Amino acid sequence: MSERRPLEPNDLYRLRLISDPQISPDAGRVAFVLKRMDEEKNEYVGNIYVVDRAGEVLQFTSGDKDSAPRWSPDGRWLAFVSGRKDKAQIHLLSTSGGESVALTDRKLGAGVPFWSPDSSTIVFTGAVSTDPDEEKEEDEKDAKKTAKTRIVERASYKLDGAGYIGNRRRHLFAIDVAERKVEQLTQGDHHNDTPAWSPDSRHLAFASSRNPRWDVSTEGDIYVIPRSGGEARQITSRGTYGNPVFSPDGSRIAFLGYTDPDDVFAPPRIYSTTRDGADLRDELGAWDGGLGSDASSDVALSDDGLGLRWLEHGLHFVGTERGIANIYCAQQGVRPVTSGRHTITDYSVADDGTIALARSDVTHPPDIYLFENGECKQLTHENDAFLAEVEIREPERFTFTGANGEESDGWLLAPRDHESGKHPLLAYIHGGPQTAHGEAFFFEYQFLAGQGFGVFSPNIHGSSTYGRAYQTSIWKDWGNLDFQDVLAGTKEAATRGWVDERRLGIVGGSYGGYMTNWVLSHTDMFKAGVTERCLCNMVSFMGTSDSGWLWNRVWGFHPEEDVNKLWDMSPIKYVANINAPLMVIHSQGDDRTPFEQGEQMFLALRRLGKETKFVMFPEESHGLSRGGKPSRRVERLGYIRDWFRQHL
Repeated sequence: MSERRPLEPNDLYRLRLISDPQISPDAGRVAFVLKRMDEEKNEYVGNIYVVDRAGEVLQFTSGDKDSAPRWSPDGRWLAFVSGRKDKAQIHLLSTSGGESVALTDRKLGAGVPFWSPDSSTIVFTGAVSTDPDEEKEEDEKDAKKTAKTRIVERASYKLDGAGYIGNRRRHLFAIDVAERKVEQLTQGDHHNDTPAWSPDSRHLAFASSRNPRWDVSTEGDIYVIPRSGGEARQITSRGTYGNPVFSPDGSRIAFLGYTDPDDVFAPPRIYSTTRDGADLRDELGAWDGGLGSDASSDVALSDDGLGLRWLEHGLHFVGTERGIANIYCAQQGVRPVTSGRHTITDYSVADDGTIALARSDVTHPPDIYLFENGECKQLTHENDAFLAEVEIREPERFTFTGANGEESDGWLLAPRDHESGKHPLLAYIHGGPQTAHGEAFFFEYQFLAGQGFGVFSPNIHGSSTYGRAYQTSIWKDWGNLDFQDVLAGTKEAATRGWVDERRLGIVGGSYGGYMTNWVLSHTDMFKAGVTERCLCNMVSFMGTSDSGWLWNRVWGFHPEEDVNKLWDMSPIKYVANINAPLMVIHSQGDDRTPFEQGEQMFLALRRLGKETKFVMFPEESHGLSRGGKPSRRVERLGYIRDWFRQHL
């Protein structure tokens, strides 16, 4: 057998990315989304595939922009979202085959379909503008004319990944499947999200933020509305709630969220209440894990993440503990349904309780599995041929002692040929900070290990999946406990015999970019760094980010309240202390940590005579490394490799 080769950036085009498994009601088939990066088109191509219990895979759609497959409860139809035209629309396809039919034709598009239990109706969310001229602009956007002056009165006028969204609000719509008739169910200057059907198909629960100042408020509540529309009834109050589901008998509604709206950066909880809003109950008890699939990856991405479902034997959801994501059940306590060191990104349940799930681990991108009778059976093998060609390394998972003597976890990928000589080591800091590294495939880390770099990915104070106290420990004090953890974890990783302690590098994006800036300005331990989509100036960030207004919940203050405290936590204040070469990578369409953050960092470094380079990606958003144009994702990996080759 020939030696397996190391990964190259262009291998991104070889990956076949699986997500959103939806099992048929009779448990006979699983529909899923298979997406790949098309090098010639320089875009993502995604279609719906179906796999049967024998593992035979068939392509079910060919629109190349298809997603969100949903079986009708009677098994006759498969609804899905297709972006084969300009805007995503809901399509319907007979499960016996044939051509799909578009059910919607909305200028602003349609969202994920939700079937009523009686299979007669599909509900979805769609954008509606409070300014009628904005919808007209969709027809005129390619015309060569002077752009219309934009006037907004809400702070929610832009969103990372979408750009300017102006006066658009999300509302609920219902489709009568037999009549092919679309009806708007909610109206008003507010958003309505995450609809769920009652078991008798007569009512819908949904989340809505109707505070008069909802655009600068974290409050949001659960409402119930009749299937026919009309007045929505509010059943919760003064919290931040979403993702409702009805109990099997329809008597209670469970939902995700916070009883304190200022708690939105803490781990969320699952609550339930009766349909009249009485008897609010915390369904998780003493369980202190993270909700959703929360292990970082650049290819194992989740469509739903939480998957909250109320079955006869309890509330089911995806939870993550110490970087490991499994399915759990809450019923008089929380117990795991699945087990193992992996990440379950999405799942669905058939009428008989059989579960279809998408599962990844540190050496495999996601595939589809069936879980029944306590056993998992793999159905798809979409990346097996590719993985047989390339070298994929198993990381060492180890525990290190960080700040306050608390233990956390790190994953260490030894480089290719690490047995011979000493090698550089890169510390990768995740974003968030309320996310985590974990048991999921990460192409970028495997690529760099194949290029001769060790890769260390630690979870540090502020990371999710380690409980509330750990996640909230850095509030009002960034750059302290988390900084201590980065140093402690890296020092422990560097004790491996193959590590050259004189060649340590640090990389991070978003909050990880913040930490890269902070670490390099507070220690000379690292000899080179790359800061991506970074945060460096908390004062300007709070006035330019699409979500800047709510970060006082973590940092303690708005600029007008204590600008000095925010400045003291801003890495740009200490930029003169940076001695290591630092490359800045930022996307010009980033509305989360806006482009000006990267500009400030680069210009200060350059003015001070530091060694630096500024890589600017036009048009891309905050999520470049996960969902940017394929060619730019490939290009970005080359810049990171070459920078560390030059400086380490």
